[in-house]
Amino acid sequence: MFELYQVGLAFVAALLGVIAWAGATWRKNSKAQDLELATPEYTEFSNVGTNGYYVATTFADRPLHRVSAHGLGFAGKAFVDVSDQGVRVHRIGERSFRIDSSALVDLGRTSGVIDKVVEKDGLLSLRWMLGATELETHLRFANSQSRDEIAHIVSKLIVGVK
Repeated sequence: MFELYQVGLAFVAALLGVIAWAGATWRKNSKAQDLELATPEYTEFSNVGTNGYYVATTFADRPLHRVSAHGLGFAGKAFVDVSDQGVRVHRIGERSFRIDSSALVDLGRTSGVIDKVVEKDGLLSLRWMLGATELETHLRFANSQSRDEIAHIVSKLIVGVK
C-alpha cells in the first residue's frame, strides 16, 4: 500500500511535468511565430498617454490564437498614446511597440478575447498589418470615456489611411 507522502510526491511530480510541458509548448509556438511574423517596431517605454491594459494580440482570422512572438504574448498594464504616426502601446515590464498609422486596417469593440471577458464592448480592438499578417491588438481602459477618446482618434487615422 502507498503511503500518503508517496501519493503527494507523485502528484507534485505530475504537476511539475505538466508545467514543464506547457512551458515547452509556449516556447515552441513562440519560436515558430518568430519565424512567421515580421518584427514589430519597438519603442522606448513612456508613461505618456492613456492609462489602460494590454490584453492580447491575436491573429485576425483566429481570434482565439494568441500571438506570443516578439514578446507580444504577455498581458499587462500599459499606456496608450496616439499620434499622426500611429498608436504606441507602452507596456509596463514588457517591450513597448508602435502600430504605424499606415498599418491600421480597422477598429472594433468586443466583449471578450482568449481569456478575458468584460462588459459589452469593453475592449478596443485594433486590426493592423504586421508585414503580410493581419493581427488584432486588444486594449482595455480604466473607463469608457478614455476608451471612446482613443477610439475616436484612432478612427480618424484609419479614415486618413483608406
